[in-house]
Amino acid sequence: MTPEVSVVVPTWNRAHLLGASLASLLAQDGPAFEVVVVDDGSTDDTVARVRALGDPRVRLVVRPHEGIAAARNAGVAAAAAPYVAFHDSDDAALPGRLRVPVAHLRAHPDVDFVLQNGRLLPPDDDPRAGERPWIAPDVAARLAARPLGWAEVFRWNLGQLQGACFTRRALDAAGPFDTWLAILDDLDLVLRVAVRFRGAFLDVPAFAYRRHAAGVARDRTRVREEAIAVAEKLAREHPGAVASLGPGVFARRQARRWARLAADRARAGDAAGARAALAAARALRPAHLGYRLRALWLALR
Repeated sequence: MTPEVSVVVPTWNRAHLLGASLASLLAQDGPAFEVVVVDDGSTDDTVARVRALGDPRVRLVVRPHEGIAAARNAGVAAAAAPYVAFHDSDDAALPGRLRVPVAHLRAHPDVDFVLQNGRLLPPDDDPRAGERPWIAPDVAARLAARPLGWAEVFRWNLGQLQGACFTRRALDAAGPFDTWLAILDDLDLVLRVAVRFRGAFLDVPAFAYRRHAAGVARDRTRVREEAIAVAEKLAREHPGAVASLGPGVFARRQARRWARLAADRARAGDAAGARAALAAARALRPAHLGYRLRALWLALR
């Protein structure tokens, strides 16, 4: 049976987690689907375990280790379906992960991507912290009430691909994942799609996100650095879209990112890096008293 949706799953040395993750995908109901597992040069027994599944819906692509963005690009290139979804090898797909977005895309031919909510599981090192939604209920309700554009993706950092499903034409038009980015290649891709195409946010949880020590998003400094770079790239490539936000809005948000990066670097003992980041924040908002006071504090240190 020809698949209606392809699910791209990049993985690297996560054989101990991959089995449960793939099982959650293979249990999905609804449209015919294939799962394209891209092994990014694993040195554990990932390849053997995937081959042992013996499920005709699973296709394996084995390649040298080049990072998650390159692995996702290889998966998209191998995908055979008109809709493409993504999944991470350490997370779980929740019931309806494929059925819900594909039904929406079928019913709304003017929509080319769907983003869904998800559940953030308690951190492995703090199980008492509790579970919470990826997007808070009040924000999710606002996002679900109107068409989803790039401004909403930018404001709320809507880059979790585990809750995304795209038409193939949208992915082809946006271009490949940026292999320079180690963490936020997902947000960069969603922004580039959202600049060109109409989207929808569905407040239906599609994934359960595991927070563990090996997760790349734990490196908050790198996340902030890449968030700044992704926004600057957007401004270079789509100045008209950025201008549509309104005077000063983009600058304020970028300044806030630089200031948070400065705080991260200061906590890590990188005084010079903190001063450089705060100088960038002040260049964007020279009259901001808080940034001026922080710069004085760093200078005194």
